[in-house]
Amino acid sequence: MEPEWPPAREPAALQAWRNVLRPIAAELRAAAAELTQQMSSVFAVELPHVFPDDATLAENQVSAEASVLALAQMIERGGDPQSVELPVATVAIARSGVWRQQPLADLLRTYRFGHELGWQWIFGRIVTLAKDSAELIAAAELASRWLFAYIDATVTRAATVYDDEREHWLRSAMAARGEAIEDIVARRETDIARASTRLRYELRCHHIGLLAWLDTPPADGDAQTMLARAVTDLADAVRADPPLIYPSGVLSCTGWLSRGAAFTEAELAALARIRLSGVRVAVGEPGAGLTGFRRSHLEATQARRVAILSPNVTTPTRYADVALAALTSVDAELAGEFVTRVLGPLAAPDEGTRRLAETLAVFLDENRSRNRAAARLNVHPNTVNYRVRQAEQLLGRSIDTASLDLRAALAMLPTVRGQTPH
Repeated sequence: MEPEWPPAREPAALQAWRNVLRPIAAELRAAAAELTQQMSSVFAVELPHVFPDDATLAENQVSAEASVLALAQMIERGGDPQSVELPVATVAIARSGVWRQQPLADLLRTYRFGHELGWQWIFGRIVTLAKDSAELIAAAELASRWLFAYIDATVTRAATVYDDEREHWLRSAMAARGEAIEDIVARRETDIARASTRLRYELRCHHIGLLAWLDTPPADGDAQTMLARAVTDLADAVRADPPLIYPSGVLSCTGWLSRGAAFTEAELAALARIRLSGVRVAVGEPGAGLTGFRRSHLEATQARRVAILSPNVTTPTRYADVALAALTSVDAELAGEFVTRVLGPLAAPDEGTRRLAETLAVFLDENRSRNRAAARLNVHPNTVNYRVRQAEQLLGRSIDTASLDLRAALAMLPTVRGQTPH
């Protein structure tokens, strides 16, 4: 019988295979259970987070023993180690690692530990069986090449199984999650316990809905990774639990920040001041339970519609800050006509007029307090007085009896002019 693997057919290697490695293969088959028990002991110490209990260790031992037996069979017939097929138990372990959300690196470490222990066992038997130093060297070299090629092929196939299973799992999980989100938003799903199970996300808590997006693809890196990092940073800023993130497009994602305790106004104000590098975010108001989850998302959707008209905004756009503009600007053409009719020359797009309109809006919002308006605008109170008088001149009337129309038009102005909302 000649070995199948070409390197094993060379004269010195052939003799080492016949006299040393084939007998070792038979011994390895008989010692497979004992050797894999040793491996399990090492795994329990070195990888306790991967094998936290006896059940997972037992499952892995079945896989490891099947791999050792496959190796023994390969060596016994002189087979090509690159042609190895993963045992069924090994494939199952790789797939279950995906379901348990174990990193691929942890799976590969088990192969490295197994390789080390397997080589130590085989080399010890080579030393015992080789009749002289020449045969020992030839057998050790052949076994080393064999084992490295075998492990390389095994790791490559295991990684492929893991990646394929992970892609399938993510597709199915994401599809189910997307369907659940759609049903919640559309009010087709009204049972909070069932909805939490479908989402794999606890809904019996407080939520802030948000939308994150990029105006242009990133020069380097993955857009969804960049968006997820930004959403996670926002979650950390308000001490929320790990966020729920769902890709809604190539350059956009939907998300929720959630936690057991209600979000405070101070946290929401701080959230709206966070500067984001390249990522745009629209934020809904906080709400509790299934209703709050849905409503906050819808508010974030409206806030995004306002935010996309203001390309220079680098902080999250909060719905509470643009609610009036969002509600009154659903029809962009009618909104523009309304603003122009009410504000007249004060609706002009130049920087000077924009500053006058902004000051008047803040002045009215602060109940005509020039000091509070000055503090918000970071100007002197006399500057507020001057700008308000200038705005009145452009309006052609006094603001002593400012109407709801005037307040609405000032709130809508940034939206219809594509400026930053204030």
